[in-house]
Amino acid sequence: MLDLTRGLLSRVRSAPAEELRSSFEIERGDFSSDGSDLEMDDVNIDHSHHDAEGKVKLPLADADADAEEPRATSLPPFHEGSQEPLGKDAHGQHIIENKESVYSYFNHNYKLLLVVQCAFTGFYSSIAGAIYYPVLSVIEKEFHINEEQVNITVVVYFLFQGVAPSIMGGLADSLGRRPVVLSSIMLYFVACIGLARSNSYSQILGLRCLQAAGISPVIAVNSGIMGDITTKAERGGYVGYVSGFQVIGTALGALIGALLANRWGWRSIFWFLVIGSGVCLFCSFIILTETKRTIVGNGSVTPASKVNYAPVLRVKPVRNMLHLDRPERESLEPRVKINFLAPLDVLKNARLNILLYIAGIQYATYTTHQTALSTVLSTKYNMKVLDIGLCYLPTGLCTMTTVVTAGRYLNWFYRRESKKHRAWLHDQIKQIAAERKITEEEAKEITDNDPKYIFNLIEVRLKAGFVTLVLSSIGYIAYGWCLDVKAPLPAVLVCSGFASLFSNCILTFSTTTMVDLFPSKGSTATGCLNLYRCSLSAIFIGCLSRMAKAMNYGGVFTLMGGVNILSSFLLFYLTRHGKEITFERRKEEAAFVEAANKLKEANALAQEKQHKSSAQFDEQAVTDGHASDPEHIV
Repeated sequence: MLDLTRGLLSRVRSAPAEELRSSFEIERGDFSSDGSDLEMDDVNIDHSHHDAEGKVKLPLADADADAEEPRATSLPPFHEGSQEPLGKDAHGQHIIENKESVYSYFNHNYKLLLVVQCAFTGFYSSIAGAIYYPVLSVIEKEFHINEEQVNITVVVYFLFQGVAPSIMGGLADSLGRRPVVLSSIMLYFVACIGLARSNSYSQILGLRCLQAAGISPVIAVNSGIMGDITTKAERGGYVGYVSGFQVIGTALGALIGALLANRWGWRSIFWFLVIGSGVCLFCSFIILTETKRTIVGNGSVTPASKVNYAPVLRVKPVRNMLHLDRPERESLEPRVKINFLAPLDVLKNARLNILLYIAGIQYATYTTHQTALSTVLSTKYNMKVLDIGLCYLPTGLCTMTTVVTAGRYLNWFYRRESKKHRAWLHDQIKQIAAERKITEEEAKEITDNDPKYIFNLIEVRLKAGFVTLVLSSIGYIAYGWCLDVKAPLPAVLVCSGFASLFSNCILTFSTTTMVDLFPSKGSTATGCLNLYRCSLSAIFIGCLSRMAKAMNYGGVFTLMGGVNILSSFLLFYLTRHGKEITFERRKEEAAFVEAANKLKEANALAQEKQHKSSAQFDEQAVTDGHASDPEHIV
């Protein structure tokens, strides 16, 4: 990790300014009807979307809407004197007025560094569950408990993994990404020390809750970080990379746990997590820069609070890359107040609850199949801990492969469909203008305020979801019956790997969709997704033992696979109403920005009045002082 960090920083340091600036990208339209890439977060800073009085309007189609790709603008090299400073801010930094703000000053190399950092933290969230599976039978014997009780230690982990991100995600959207990530890793670090020294079942149970509550928010915050620094055309790829490397913990966790437990006992798996999370905490403290756009804008604004300030910002090449000496404060977005009920704003959307349920039930099937594998291999196949860990390898590797591939697919498909939509919309605008005998600008206003002309973001993100859900469900049904009849081990592992190959695609699709639809609440939206998937996982794992006794494993996974297949048909409902959902979210984001701008104006007026009042008071004091001075008495 440290070597990779040094390598990426050296690339940032050695790159010339022209090369760094050429990688800066400008977002042009997130919810705009032409399918181009303007983030609704940017409505308040893009002056083309304000009327003469400065009020926010819904974003209209750009003049270049028929461009083939979302544009990446190369900026000319900065020369001293090429832009006139307007003055200095509270930090003594020059404030430069730019006609159009760069969406993100984080270049490609630094984005990759943040991907590695996010994946590194996410790794310790995903591995904490998987590393525990091979030692379930060992824990059961160690503390003289039954199978149902040991499964509860898995259940409580998923419960807190679901609830914590919903709360902490709102804090990350208000206070910033960096303080939430650091506090989460710290809490996880402490919990792992306690688990390594536990001497009773109750201690294991309580500390597993603390462990999950500590590390689980980083998954949601990681999605928020990717949303802060990436355009929508590239977001699927970056989210896919982060998710893919995060699931390395799932891929290798069981094997690592088996190796450690086989050599040094079950406590060693928690000491491993202590050491790893300690290194992760140190690296995050040094290189994890604040990305929340209400705090740093496009990266050029230095965080005012020390908790948001990363030591790496003192490195000159990084300062130059982020343009910290010439902050673009117009890129700052409206502040989001701390609201622990923020998840309700997401969950009140009934249609999006359908998407959260589909992703959640699929993830619940995935985790239930992992839990069952450990129990069956230990009891029916009489395998040792090390051999059980090796049997998780096909599942993990297939999961990692599919998540990365799904992200790359999203990028490719988005670009293709966006290009088609722009061409179609261009023809529609011309047709409307000709039929109604109006100008094309007036026709654009009509299309921008009619949902049927808007870019169907939901369909683009979820179109492939149906096929992947059906294929994975078939794999899980076959897997269940293989366990039931005690089929040869290769058959069990092939079915497990096949199901996992398609199972987690829906998580990448749904995560990217939620970040796209809630750009100002990316962490909160992803936290709601975690709430669904982890809560459903906890329910099914908690019932697994009794379900297996009642209907055997073949019946359990036939039931869960059947529910998944039936649920997948709901995707057609979402894609059919995708334009309406996107249009509604566009209006809600615009209303949020308008309200925030009004609050800004009110605060500015209040400060101006206070300043005038203070100036008058000072002037009166000076006058009174002169009047009482004998030298000024005539």
